[in-house]
Amino acid sequence: MKRNIWVKVIFMLMLALSVSLGSTAQAENTDSLVEEIVAPQSITLNKSTVSIKLNKTAQLTATVNPADATDQSINWTSANPKIAVVDVNGKIKAVNAGTTTITATANGNPSIKKSITVTVIKVPTSLKLSKASLNITKKQTVKVTATVAPSDATNKTVVWKSSNTKVAKVDSKGTIKGIANGSATITATAKDNSDVVKQVKVKVSTKTVKVNKTSLTVTAGKAGQLTATVSPSDSMDKTVKWTTSNKKIATVSSKGKVTGKAKGTATITANVKDAKAVKVKVTVKSPIVAKSVKVNKTSATIVQGKTLTLSATVSPSNAVNKTVKWSTSNKKVATVSSKGKVKGVGVGTVKITATTTNGKKTSATIKVKAKPYVKNLSAGTWKAGKDIKAGRYKITTNSGSGNLVIGMGTDRFINEVLTSEYDDFGVRVVTTDIKAGDKIKISGLDSVKFTRVSNVKSNTLHAGYWTVGKDINAGKYKMVTSDGTGNLIIKRGNSLLVNEILTSESDGFGVKSVTNTLKSGDRIYISGLKKVVFKKK
Repeated sequence: MKRNIWVKVIFMLMLALSVSLGSTAQAENTDSLVEEIVAPQSITLNKSTVSIKLNKTAQLTATVNPADATDQSINWTSANPKIAVVDVNGKIKAVNAGTTTITATANGNPSIKKSITVTVIKVPTSLKLSKASLNITKKQTVKVTATVAPSDATNKTVVWKSSNTKVAKVDSKGTIKGIANGSATITATAKDNSDVVKQVKVKVSTKTVKVNKTSLTVTAGKAGQLTATVSPSDSMDKTVKWTTSNKKIATVSSKGKVTGKAKGTATITANVKDAKAVKVKVTVKSPIVAKSVKVNKTSATIVQGKTLTLSATVSPSNAVNKTVKWSTSNKKVATVSSKGKVKGVGVGTVKITATTTNGKKTSATIKVKAKPYVKNLSAGTWKAGKDIKAGRYKITTNSGSGNLVIGMGTDRFINEVLTSEYDDFGVRVVTTDIKAGDKIKISGLDSVKFTRVSNVKSNTLHAGYWTVGKDINAGKYKMVTSDGTGNLIIKRGNSLLVNEILTSESDGFGVKSVTNTLKSGDRIYISGLKKVVFKKK
């Protein structure tokens, strides 16, 4: 209401009261008893808008108009307390990034209000640059990327500045350009937080090329390596183009590998765009030729279908060309590959020759033997000379355990439990001579493999018959086993030298060792033992 309306209302009330009392004189003096109330007509704020950093505060001040309004108090409210809150005194506190409205309402007249927009800003807290230093040339430009954190900062603008624009300049996007030789510091500052700063140290210099050698000596047919380093390190177009002045003397690869071709001199040049070329003098010496060749084996024996790889060594070790060509004297007996791999083809003897490019050669004698004769017999009774060829055999099985009896009534009598298992009840291998007419009896076994073998020279023998001088050298031996208990019999002609139960354990039924002198021709019979070791005394 207007001020005069309130005054008239009060006056009429007072007048009515004075009439009812019958005092006209008193009514004339009522103006002095009326208290005049002034209502707020408008509010003025000290700010039109507010921008405030996250977790910071700002103070608003409200002025009620007219100045003589009876009630000058203000009620403050925030449209979104999740963005910013305001206390009873108009103090704003930023809570989260975003925008809200703060309103001041006159308590003396709630229809009188004033609002402003408050923006809460999340400022950068750190800054990362893609480069910490740069070594560039004049006129070269390099874009440096600035990453502002946190990623949801309200304003991620970065301000760039050069400490020496005569050396290097930088634009508003972080592109640095070399102007003249010298040093400068480029500074990046977060626009919304001047405390967040990073720098790039920039050095501008002339592009140069440096080669690791000023001269190079190689032998014809050999190679040497040249390496070029381009400065400054961050300069562009650092590709090195290598050239030679004489390809007949020396060639050079795109990576600086120099190969001598013939005796003489040549110049190798390293070229880089916008840099002074560097030249290297190359001297090529006469090649060193092979003087001899040696094969790792002078003789060897292989079986038909099997292979053996020979290797050749060319001397001297610094010979330029150490390539050898392999050849065979008889392809029907053995062939040889370009890498010295020999394959037995037919029975016989052949010479395998290694020849250098300048005609030096050497040979190895290779004997090719026939494939070993192998016969598999099942359970039953068989006759040597009819069902199996006579010869010396290594006998094994892969079908469990069973009995093997050979040559009953002869001096080569075999009676063994033959097994494919690692157990204490039989032997896994028997070696013996089988003569035409010998009977072979197999029981409890589906398959027994007879492989024809030659005599061995070994100090470890298993079950079977052996001959001193053929299978083991003559001499004085201590004989032991680690394989349980079995028989050890040694004969010299018709005389019995040894007839013992040999055992690996002290069980009261056998001996743990036997010592005797063996002569060529002595016969050794081992039964029930997988291994007997003959220790030379």
